[in-house]
Amino acid sequence: MSIHVENTLQKTNKEAFEQRAHYVPCKVEEDGPANVEKYFEPYVVEEDGEITASFRGHSLDGTKMSFPEGYRAVVATEAKRPLSEDADRKFHVVGGFKDFIYWNWDKKPSKNDNMVKALDWIDIADAIHGD
Repeated sequence: MSIHVENTLQKTNKEAFEQRAHYVPCKVEEDGPANVEKYFEPYVVEEDGEITASFRGHSLDGTKMSFPEGYRAVVATEAKRPLSEDADRKFHVVGGFKDFIYWNWDKKPSKNDNMVKALDWIDIADAIHGD
């Protein structure tokens, strides 16, 4: 099995690569589009440098995180999933983002969170293996 990722978006389409993104610590049993702008973002409150929200009755504490310089996330979608696990898969890039809001439901985000540590490893790897 191989995975192919195809980027047919034009680099001039800046809006597609500047999407808003949220990392919410939950699993939603749905794989389609979500109307985040209508049902989640109106309840995001930024006060005194802190970001709070609520999702399905659970309060969330958030922080804005950015990828290191030269990095960005891409959003890819698969138009048709193959019938077999051994078949080749093809994804299309539909957008991307440079920063996102990272949410915790049981504590305030900190440097001890796995997401923060993962992004720190990018800088550490560049320092060790970079030019």
